[in-house]
Order: sequence, then C-alpha cells, then structure tokens
Amino acid sequence: YIGIGGNIGIGGGSSIGEGSFTVFSKIGLTESISLRPLGAITDDPTILIPVTYDFNPRTVDPVEQVDAFSISPYVGAGVGIATGDDADVGFLLTGGVDIPINPKFTGVAGVNVLFADSTDVGINLGIGYNF
Repeated sequence: YIGIGGNIGIGGGSSIGEGSFTVFSKIGLTESISLRPLGAITDDPTILIPVTYDFNPRTVDPVEQVDAFSISPYVGAGVGIATGDDADVGFLLTGGVDIPINPKFTGVAGVNVLFADSTDVGINLGIGYNF
C-alpha cells in the first residue's frame, strides 16, 4: 500500500519528534518481511527506512456489540535521516499494526523511535491504499 497520515510527536528535535504530515508505504519483500519507508514532512523533513517482520494476522473480538476484526502487527529496525540545519542519520526502531478496513484500504498505527542527535519518538496514524 501507499498512504498518508499524521505524526504525533512525543519528543525530540526532528520532524518525528514534532507534529508532521506523513507519506508512507509498505513494500512486501517476502510473505513476512517488508520495507516500510516513511517521510515526515515539515520545514525539515525526516525520512525513515525500516525493514519489518510482519506477524500473521490476528483476529480481535473486543466486545459482543462490535464485530471481530483483523490486525497485522509488525516490528522492525532501520535507518532514519533527519534533514535541515540539524541533519543527522540514526538508528530506527519501529512497531505497529495494520488494520484492514476493506480490500482497498488499510488503517495504519505505528510508533517510531529514532536515535540520532536526540531520541525522537512519534506516533504515526494514517490510511493506506492497497494496490
């Protein structure tokens, strides 16, 4: 999929640690390994390039009044590139869930932790178009 969303910054100096608009994708390399590039867009964009392990989909049955739905958790690591005056390259940890909405759209929720000049933490929420 390819998607758009928003990043909620929890702390740090890059656009991951601040609020930002995001553009992201999931590119399946094997059945359980994916490349999940993300661009956090502000005045000084940050580019994340993680490789993730995608766990098998799980069914969640929260309460009787809500139908069961599927989630696909993932974890991974990679590199983050902060641009601008404080440009830096650092180690990235990521994890989250994909939530299939229908055959064409997937909800995405993830946490990214970038270890560069500072430790930057952000929560990405968005929607992806499946192709």
